[in-house]
Amino acid sequence: MAKANLTREAFEVFIEAEELGCSGQVGTLYRDKVRTALPVSFEYTAEWIAQHPFMLDPRLELYAGEQHPVGDSVSFGIFLDSAPDRWGRLLMERREVIQANKEGRTSRKLQEMDFLLGVNDYTRQGALRFRRPDGPFLDNSELPTPTVTDLNELASICDRLEEEGVEKLPEYEKWLSLLIAPGSSLGGARPKANFEEADGSLWIAKFPAKNDIYDVGAWELVIHRLAEKAKIWVPTSRSIQLASKYHTFCVKRFDRTETSRRMYASAMTLLEKKDGESGSYLEMADFISNQGASGSIETDLAQLFRRVLFNVLVSNRDDHLRNHGFIRVADGWRLSDAFDMNPNLSKAIHALALDDANPDPDIEVAISTAEFYRLTNSQALDMLDEVVNVVSGWERQAKAEGLSGTEIDRMKSAFLV
Repeated sequence: MAKANLTREAFEVFIEAEELGCSGQVGTLYRDKVRTALPVSFEYTAEWIAQHPFMLDPRLELYAGEQHPVGDSVSFGIFLDSAPDRWGRLLMERREVIQANKEGRTSRKLQEMDFLLGVNDYTRQGALRFRRPDGPFLDNSELPTPTVTDLNELASICDRLEEEGVEKLPEYEKWLSLLIAPGSSLGGARPKANFEEADGSLWIAKFPAKNDIYDVGAWELVIHRLAEKAKIWVPTSRSIQLASKYHTFCVKRFDRTETSRRMYASAMTLLEKKDGESGSYLEMADFISNQGASGSIETDLAQLFRRVLFNVLVSNRDDHLRNHGFIRVADGWRLSDAFDMNPNLSKAIHALALDDANPDPDIEVAISTAEFYRLTNSQALDMLDEVVNVVSGWERQAKAEGLSGTEIDRMKSAFLV
């Protein structure tokens, strides 16, 4: 195995996933100490190659020696999946400015490895963990994960962070630390924080943003409730109202069991795509057909098709590949619970094509692809009837979640039933 030297540093990569029977080092990640913007490299341990015959990433083949990202990529998708989202990156960049000022230096541009290693280990997405040789897992912040009773304070902090001139307040650094410590790995640019429920389970709270003009959190809960009724797999969720007039959407982390972590990868990683690249639902279906867990392929294909129909009917248009994911089980990949589903009035087309090329929200196009999901036309139409029947009750569900008549009128055009 290669080693760190005067010009580069090594970070051991561990996996913790009870359901896979995996716990221990899987490999080592290397980066240049000075030219930190250079691509990283990775190599598996000999033990992983011998004992656990699956690749962490489709671009990390199971062989000895260092491997490098292809093209202009600076890292591998599976590690990007463990890094923070746009909200987390914003907080880390602000923290770097504070630290630079305290140390009397110019703030540096954070690179992918800085973001990756800056996520709190306890709340990091998925089953991978990172550390310097023989050191603690990173980031090893000593700040405790907030509990459900801390959400009011966290919501207030998020609100203040969006105010002009807030960086001059003496509490600013503490606020950043509170929000960075929980980590922000699971999708999107909205203010959020991880928190522990009373039973010890890990959840995410997605707070209202300063510029919201409607109740985004309440509508996300409406979509979750409709999805559940439409037989779409979703995590446990609820909404709460804190200081804002709008709701905070809270959802249980699906990449955790009661006692361990779960190996998660985004569809973007598994399809070997990059942010901004086009994709399609059929590519996801093809991945399930070829690399899905044996015995569950038909189930997962049918579930994905159900989600296609649902996303069209509720105008969940921000359905890009980072908003779909998979959980690794012993014999392949399983479609994860659905997440980040919201009615969207500002986008006319889907992020993903429904067939090979067409991203228009067209149910007929979706039905025409049924065979790729191993469904007959009759089965597809029966499924459509089920989903339409559920989505037709959207207004009743919205009222049940406390949304006003004004909110409901605003969102009517999003529901295509």
